Amino acid sequence: MKEEIKSVLNKIEQNGYESYIVGGFVRDYLLCRESTDVDIVTNALPKDIVRIFETLKEVGPYGTFNLKTNSFNYDITTYRVEALYKNRHPKEITYTNNLIEDLQRRDFTMNAICLTSTSQIIDLFHGVEDLENKTIRMIGNPNLRLKEDPLRILRAIRFACTLDFHLEPSLKKAIIKEKESILTLSNHCLKKELNKIWLSPNYQKGLDLLASLGLLELLEIFPTHIQYVDDVNGMWAQIMTTKDFEFTKLEKKQIASIRAILQEKEITPFTIYQYGLYPSLVAAKIKRIPTQEILQMEQEMPLKKASDLMISFESIKRITHTNKAETKEIYNQIIEQILNSQLKNQKEDILNYLKEEGKK
Repeated sequence: MKEEIKSVLNKIEQNGYESYIVGGFVRDYLLCRESTDVDIVTNALPKDIVRIFETLKEVGPYGTFNLKTNSFNYDITTYRVEALYKNRHPKEITYTNNLIEDLQRRDFTMNAICLTSTSQIIDLFHGVEDLENKTIRMIGNPNLRLKEDPLRILRAIRFACTLDFHLEPSLKKAIIKEKESILTLSNHCLKKELNKIWLSPNYQKGLDLLASLGLLELLEIFPTHIQYVDDVNGMWAQIMTTKDFEFTKLEKKQIASIRAILQEKEITPFTIYQYGLYPSLVAAKIKRIPTQEILQMEQEMPLKKASDLMISFESIKRITHTNKAETKEIYNQIIEQILNSQLKNQKEDILNYLKEEGKK
């Protein structure tokens, strides 16, 4: 364990309180995976945490405090008991002095393993054994825990995908039984979990699980052949869906551009000009075209944006006596000619081109 993390735990302990690391950091630590997000639980009440760290402010609705350093991001939370869930969130929160009660509210056994300031493991739910067996097991009754928070369905599938683990049989049965509860989740929450699945090189396992558990149809997702890329918009561009996952305007534009480029036989300078460098690079990755090839093409382009053209749209319209649609076609032809090095981006050359075209 890094000395910085020990010092944070020690600071809490030196004030007379318990402190443990729990959750994803411990799981990743045991799996020899890098992690910079450290969740610390303690029996110190929120007022005590503020007194110990002085400058910390509460960032969560349940007594969670955040501490950021150059190396790690810490969330420090008081032990608590949760009850009466509604819309994924507990209506009743009670602080407790009991570590076990706090761990019982967590989702999977592998996420309830604790690490002390002396690097000792506290494993009350046999999470280490489940890690060794590559098993995702729910703490408590899977049906009840999934009803409390349906997002746990997608979290289970996401972990199975990203860690290449399998779902424990009773959890799998509970997911099938409670699968329709995911429709109560916001599209934003669904998208956030799906993004993590798509970005995993093992995304196909996630897709297979979503399909076998009957979730793809519920999510209105219809994947075909997908070529993995480490870009979430590039993955969504290859996944058909009729559901609005609350993409931003920029995301929608980028995904549409990538899809359009994928329909083209090749990526040309005009492609880059028309859709932009980023969508072209992502589409190139999907098409297995070397990134350097696209970057070199973009660097050599005599035109990169409309303002680079040595004649305006309105001038072309006036000279050619065409309507807006016809002018747009001529305008694009000029740009394509210039990008293909068949016409120089000089006003005189462009005017001569327009005269010659007008004679045809």
